[in-house]
Amino acid sequence: MADLLAGAGFAVLSAACLAVQSLTVRLGTKTHRVADVIAAMFGVNLLVLVPVAAFTAYPDYGLTPAAIAAFAVSGLLGSLLARFCYFHGIARLGASRAEPLKALFPVFATAIAVAALGERPTLTLAAGVGLLVLGGAVVAADSRATPATASGRRLWLDLVYPLAAALFLGIDPVFTKLGLAEGTAPLVGLTTRVVAAALGFLAYVAWHSHATGERWRPRANRWLLGASVANTGYLVTYYAALDRAPVAVVTPLLGVSTLFVVVGAAVLLRRDERVTWRLGVAAVLVVAGAALVVRG
Repeated sequence: MADLLAGAGFAVLSAACLAVQSLTVRLGTKTHRVADVIAAMFGVNLLVLVPVAAFTAYPDYGLTPAAIAAFAVSGLLGSLLARFCYFHGIARLGASRAEPLKALFPVFATAIAVAALGERPTLTLAAGVGLLVLGGAVVAADSRATPATASGRRLWLDLVYPLAAALFLGIDPVFTKLGLAEGTAPLVGLTTRVVAAALGFLAYVAWHSHATGERWRPRANRWLLGASVANTGYLVTYYAALDRAPVAVVTPLLGVSTLFVVVGAAVLLRRDERVTWRLGVAAVLVVAGAALVVRG
């Protein structure tokens, strides 16, 4: 019972860290590029995770070639491409609209499980997916109705970013499970995926600099550093939660981050975002839908 309560506490703390990350990314991207955010985040991630994983898992890290490959793919999907798309979504739509759309990743995960793995959805699972889709539709409708976002074709292009992040996050767990099935310690797997994602980011920066002739030097401010610390806190507390409580408990509590972001934007970002009652409804639908998907 004590482990369950501790796991639930870590899950709520993880949700809070996610919300802080989203809100500070919103503030940071007002003056800095998304690439600056990602660079700062990888720097803090690696500064914390590499020594901790190296110390706690020594001497048996459980890394096989198959595990390294699986975690590398999951890192490129979830820690690089998903971040890139999600942060662009925040910069274009605002945190209060990008977060509920990004939280639709269980829809894609379910579709992959049904199409690729042959799993049969239950009624509870179908109801959860329905609520998630409805929540996403409410966000899209709200984005069309508010003057705080772009309009026409530009709006639909902006909506693609958080939805693409949801897609990558939906595929990510397939490869994470493959890596963990090799017997790799979870923290080592997490660190491996972050290292792979960081290397992928460096390769992209090198290619972009060569293709454009533009020399990029990463810049950071307090908001970017705050987002990086919050993201690292999320990763650590999320794995601590999973170590103490089942996924059926952790995932719904982690989904509360959507509510935290909407409320936080309404209170703290009133000059930058227009939070409507429709976004509140969408956040509730998304959280409820995610809970049903996990239980389904």
